[in-house]
Amino acid sequence: MSTQSIWDKFTFTAVKQKNAGDYLKELKEGLLSNTHGNLDMEIEVTQGYVDTEPPKFTIIYKLFVVAPKMGNFRRKILSVAEYPETGKFPVEVVNHYNNNDTKENVTEGNFKTTIEDILSSPIVKSSIEYLYQMSADLP
Repeated sequence: MSTQSIWDKFTFTAVKQKNAGDYLKELKEGLLSNTHGNLDMEIEVTQGYVDTEPPKFTIIYKLFVVAPKMGNFRRKILSVAEYPETGKFPVEVVNHYNNNDTKENVTEGNFKTTIEDILSSPIVKSSIEYLYQMSADLP
């Protein structure tokens, strides 16, 4: 009689599926390079529950633009909510410059476009540019 291990029921693969945080991290190098290090990007990851019935477990990625010369002043730009029960995608994206602007059911295929649309929106764009101007003037 052979004993089957619980782990025989799992599919282990070395290929990592990208999540929202991985896509956000890809933006960091471009910001550093284009601002000559005057601005940086931070992605903070937290977990919690969404107040639904029943409550839903979520992983939240918060994207900040950081000005190192200004004492690491951080400005929160957007948040992404990932629901592990449904996989890496779809996600919800909240623009913190307009909390009424929540994009729901954002798929992996349109995630980058959604983020680019938020970052290039006039209010977010001018806010990041202003932060750069303030930071670039400092020694």
